[in-house]
Amino acid sequence: SADLKLLEEATITVCKSLAEKNPRTGNLGALIKVFLSRTRELKISAECQNHLFIWQAHNALFIICCLLKVFISQMTEEELQLHLTYEEKA
Repeated sequence: SADLKLLEEATITVCKSLAEKNPRTGNLGALIKVFLSRTRELKISAECQNHLFIWQAHNALFIICCLLKVFISQMTEEELQLHLTYEEKA
């Protein structure tokens, strides 16, 4: 619990910065899409003992969890939906 509090304090500035820029960049949605598209490869990676890919997937999921925790605690449902439904402008 103490470690989690330290992590939150250390990352809050980065999370807030991402929250400000994300509606224009769509970085959070892109990270989630990439993670979901690569989940099928996790089982194969585990069988082949591809520790690098597993480590990358773990880190991506950890980042997504940290960001979503901050976003959910500080945004309305409508604001959160905007962050997750980015569409590239023509």
